Parts: sequence; structure tokens; C-alpha cells
Amino acid sequence: MKNKIKRASALCAALMMTAAVGCGSTDSSSSKDGSSSKNDSQAMTTTTAPIVEDMGDIDLTEVTNDYNVPADFSFTAEAEDGELGGSAAVLDQAFLGAFSGKGFVSIAAAGDEVNFDVDIPAEGSYNITLTMAADSEGQANLITIDGNALTSFNSSSTEFADTVAENILVSSAGSHKIGIRGDKGHIYVDKITITPAPDIDLTQFKVENKLSNPNASDEAKRLFNFLTDVYGKYVISGQFSGDNEGKDSREFKEIKKHTGKTPAILGLDVLNLSNSALAHGAGGGDMVPLQAIDWVNNEGGIVSLCWHWYPPEQYMEYNGGAWWQAFYSEYTNFDLAKAMSGEDKEGYDALVADIDHMAEQLKATTDANVPILWRPLHEAAGDPNWPGNQWFWWGSGGKDAYVELWKLMYDKFTNEHGLNNLIWVWNAQNPSWYPGDEYVDIISYDCYPSEHDYSSQKAYYDLMKSSTTTNKIIAMSENGTIFDPDTAFNDGSRWAYFSTWNGEFCIKDKQLSDQYTEIDQWKKVYNSERVLTLDELPDLKTYPMDTESFLAKKK
Repeated sequence: MKNKIKRASALCAALMMTAAVGCGSTDSSSSKDGSSSKNDSQAMTTTTAPIVEDMGDIDLTEVTNDYNVPADFSFTAEAEDGELGGSAAVLDQAFLGAFSGKGFVSIAAAGDEVNFDVDIPAEGSYNITLTMAADSEGQANLITIDGNALTSFNSSSTEFADTVAENILVSSAGSHKIGIRGDKGHIYVDKITITPAPDIDLTQFKVENKLSNPNASDEAKRLFNFLTDVYGKYVISGQFSGDNEGKDSREFKEIKKHTGKTPAILGLDVLNLSNSALAHGAGGGDMVPLQAIDWVNNEGGIVSLCWHWYPPEQYMEYNGGAWWQAFYSEYTNFDLAKAMSGEDKEGYDALVADIDHMAEQLKATTDANVPILWRPLHEAAGDPNWPGNQWFWWGSGGKDAYVELWKLMYDKFTNEHGLNNLIWVWNAQNPSWYPGDEYVDIISYDCYPSEHDYSSQKAYYDLMKSSTTTNKIIAMSENGTIFDPDTAFNDGSRWAYFSTWNGEFCIKDKQLSDQYTEIDQWKKVYNSERVLTLDELPDLKTYPMDTESFLAKKK
């Protein structure tokens, strides 16, 4: 392992030297007596050609929903009059408050559903209001049209009340089956009302192009400005590579083979660069910084890094788990709360050592002027639908310890180690765990819906949006099944990017898999006019740091 790290370091050094030469470095040899002539002094000067900013041909026209749905259209039906599927059943007990009609429909399990035949007057966007209750608030279930999941919605009350699924796209006039399908949680539907939807509020996608780190690198500023420019207008495609093989992974090859396109974002994991992983002989991680540099500087793409952080070595192999499972809470006895409070000083010191070590590993990307979407401490709060299920150790110590750790890492990486190329992506998945706008650039959620569920995951988008009153970019930093971009753009769930996880969510038997996303859906997504792929990115090294100023100068 030590030799592999040395070879990687040597290659990094070579890349840095090449970059320096490319920027105009000249021969700096001195005279024999140690003094320098005027010419020699000039030769020692490193000159860098000024960057000529260019936006390329990216179209930043606002994307509006403009339909001709009659303003007076309305459809209402009692749930008990619908067509039931699965184990859905009609009940008439009054334990959920007053209901209308003769009863209501119980949808207890995934796949249970009730459908309604609706004559839709025109292609367009509709609001679906459900008078409903649930066993608990926040349970996510689905709206379907003609059997296909369109969007998710969260229950809002344990007694009958209105829950609105907004801006549901119906792509053609005529007779359609509109349904409510169980997914995650027991709900009770009293009635359904369908009306025209109001226009999407486009102001929510206006994000200030200012990074949390005041010393952010120019490259980070250019990438972030691009992200703010296209937010609400496009979703950027992304893919995690299997086994950290980078652009040469099977995932990237198969997506290109079947769709003709390449993902714009390369997702990598720095887990094997942790001190504990290196102590156990983990291999391959040392190549991650090089793959990130290559993808950005040679391919013109965007890199996202996550960190399945192994705890300090002395806290591993707990509860029968292997060392490589130790980032899971159940396989480590490391207590973050005790470490952060000072009760476990040894644990705290080991954490700080890990942070310092990782900063050194990431330094190569800083030196190579490569901006990174940095997403540490991901999924800390677990699934918001199931409180108390924090499956990673950095969340199992609770909110306060997690927030303190986030701020510690942020401070050391930015203020001590000068990793000014990082764009900080917060991914705890619970608004109450938000560390504050001054520590976060992008808010994200990891979505793993059911197989072939192409709904927009609006409930999670709206949940993440509620983390702050400031307009922030909202991204889907991991996903299994890929959502339908048409649905997402229509209902306002305009995720900045998606990044499909590797392995089974993309590949099966070394071929592009249709287990979660059908092949036709892969093709639709990657060839959508609203989805940006690698070939459609502008040159992000010359993209303006401030679009308004750039355009003003061109007038």
C-alpha cells in the first residue's frame, strides 16, 4: 500500500509540474557567481495569460409552465367510489374525525391504491387535493396517472385534513386514471379534488452566487456561478463510479453505450483514504484525487466527493462487524457525542487527526485548481420518515454533536488547510440538523424510491427547501431510480443535479440495468433538453464568476 501511495504522489507531482509549465513558467537558471542578469530575472518571472471569460452557448431562458387549462375546471370524487387495488379497503368508522360521503379508503401497504376515471380538458398542470389522514405525519406516498408514479406527497395530519400535491403534469387531454398509491405509510383517503395549478414561482430558483468561504478559489466561484445560473433551468446528470474506477467504470461505459451521452458529474468516494482504511490495507483510494483532477482538467466535467468515514481504528470491528463495515453505527462503539464533549479525548484527537489527514489527501485537487462538490457526513439524520434511525456513526451521536463536527471540519479545511476549492454540500437530510447558511453552499437529499418510480420526489425537495429561509441550491446527491425531468420541472422540484449510485442501481451483469430505471427511461433522461450531459457543459474554467457583470461588459 505504501508503494502505491508513493506512486500516486509522484504522479500528482508530475501533474502539478505540467500545470505550472502550461501556465508559462520559464527557465530560472542563475549566473555562475550567484547573481542574476536582467534577462535572467525576467526569465524567472512566471506569467499567466488572463482568462477570457466565456459562457459558451448555454441557453439561460427561464423555464415556465404555460398551458391552456380552463380556469373553471374542477373534478371531485369520494374515495369510496374509486376503483380499489391491492388490499385497499373502504372503512366507515369515525376514529379519524368527520368524513364526507359513505366512508373512506384505507391504503395500508405499498402497492395498495385507489383510482379515478377523470376527463382531463387539456394538457397541463393540475393540483390534486386529498382530504386524508395518516397514522403519523410525514409519511410519503404516491400520485399516479395511468399506472405510472408522477410525484410523492407527505401526509400532514393524523385526522382528516387537506393535503395538496401541486403541479401534477397531465400530458394530454382525454380520459385518464388518476390514482393514490401506497408507498411508505398507512393513509386514509376521504375524497379527491382536481383543479388547475397556478404558475410555478420562479423566484425560488434565484440563488446568490456567493460561496460560504470568502476565500474560495476562482475555479470554485466559476463552477458555483454556473450552478446558480442553470438552477431551475436544467438538471445536471451525475453518476457514481463503481469501485472508484472513475470515467473508466462500467457505469460510465454502459450509459454512453445505451444513451449516447456521458454524465456531467463524476461521483467518487474517498473512504479508502481514511487513516483507518489505510491501516487495514485498503487499496485504490489513492487514485481518487488523480481521477478528480483528470475528469475536471482533461474532460471538462464536474466532480462530487463523498466520504464513508471509518471511525478511529480502536473503535472498529464491533458487534461482529468487519472493519470495512465500521462506518455503520451498529458496527462501531465510537460515540461522537462523548468525543465532542471532551469525555472521550482519545476519540476526539483521532477525529482531528483524520480530518487533518484527509485535508492533505485533498490538497492535490486544490493545487490543480480543481473545484469539488464536497459532501461529507452524509445522511447523518437517516430517513426523516423514521426518526432515530441514524445508520452512520457521525449521526448516531445526535444533532448537536453532528453540527459541532460539521463546523469543526469546515473550519479546519477552510481556515487552517486552505482547501478553498471546496463547495460544501450539506446532506444530513433533516432540516433541524442544518448547521447554518455560513457553513453550507448546497443542500441535498439522497433519494432511493421504489423500482420504476419516476416521480419527482417533491416531498423531499420541499423538505430540504425548508431547512433555511435563504434560497439555496437543492440537489439530489444520490439516487437509485432516476426521476422524470418533465414531471420535476412541471411541479417545481427542479433538482440542481442527480447522481445515480453505482452497482445495482446502474449495472447488472456488467450491463446497464433496468431493475430500477428502465432502459427507455435512461434514454429519455439523458437525452432530455432539460438534462445537461458532459458534452453540453460550457468550459467551466472560463465561465464568468459573475454573469451579470460579464453581460454588462458585453453590451
